[in-house]
Amino acid sequence: MTAEQIRAEIEALARKELRTDATLPGDALLAEHLDSIRRLSLVVAIEDHFEICFEPEDDEAAQTLDDVVRIVTARMEAADHD
Repeated sequence: MTAEQIRAEIEALARKELRTDATLPGDALLAEHLDSIRRLSLVVAIEDHFEICFEPEDDEAAQTLDDVVRIVTARMEAADHD
């Protein structure tokens, strides 16, 4: 799965889970657009959808949508090698 496909799926999950039609720019700070509850809901949806687990350090690293795409890509690649 390419980064573009992962981004598209994350954006679709965000629209569904957050019940919004708004899109998040890749470089927008998530904290400016999502409160902690909505952010947690999105993280859980992403974990379930991609069958991955975010690590505690990922929370600090996931400041933008671009960061989330990179983390998901890395977690999926790591899962493929297990």
